[in-house]
Amino acid sequence: MKIFTAIFLLALTGSGLAATNDVPPPPADLRAIMADFQKKMSTVKSVYMEYTQERVLKLFSEPLKTEGIMLVAQPERVRWETTAPYQTIMLGERKNVAQFEFNDGKWEKLKLGFPQALEKLMQQMSAMNQGRLDAMTNDFFVTVSNGTETVLTMSPKNETVRNMMSSIEIHLALDLSATRSVVMNEPNGDLTRITFQNEKYDVVFPAGTFDQSKPLPIAAVKAAVNHAP
Repeated sequence: MKIFTAIFLLALTGSGLAATNDVPPPPADLRAIMADFQKKMSTVKSVYMEYTQERVLKLFSEPLKTEGIMLVAQPERVRWETTAPYQTIMLGERKNVAQFEFNDGKWEKLKLGFPQALEKLMQQMSAMNQGRLDAMTNDFFVTVSNGTETVLTMSPKNETVRNMMSSIEIHLALDLSATRSVVMNEPNGDLTRITFQNEKYDVVFPAGTFDQSKPLPIAAVKAAVNHAP
């Protein structure tokens, strides 16, 4: 699952790698923005987002593209699914994670080699979706800028992580009502850009959506969400 190659570093920062520098509390403007974002998200019970991912590599003239769907339901349930050009599912619920790949016409549940790190990853994704500032500033230097949108730029504190990922940019609507995109920048100039579409809040996911033994097919989930009143 190529998206998790980059996002996996979020889990590493909270799994035993010490930060290289102590930093002062985040600036007031950042605290204010994130307090506003967390206030907006605190009442949201679930989120449905479709995404397009572009992997931009200097070695290739065209980006490598994938598509998928991200689902978040509180407390701490996450489903990140790639739907094209290949199919994979990552599921997280509190202290349990599961991953599936679609091969030879059927889903195969994988044996996870890093279950604790993946658990931390899913918790990070859930926390960041809620706008929890502590989940970011513990492991990242965070700055904020405003223009046509609000951009949070997160630079890893840990030097080992910085050698693999220089920064993460979270692009939000100016009124913080939606996540527009996430960009993960690498030191060599390569990057991964995830653009979100068709974002829906407080949706009711059908039974089986987050089942870690036999997850409901994403087509059924999507149909239920898009046809809800």
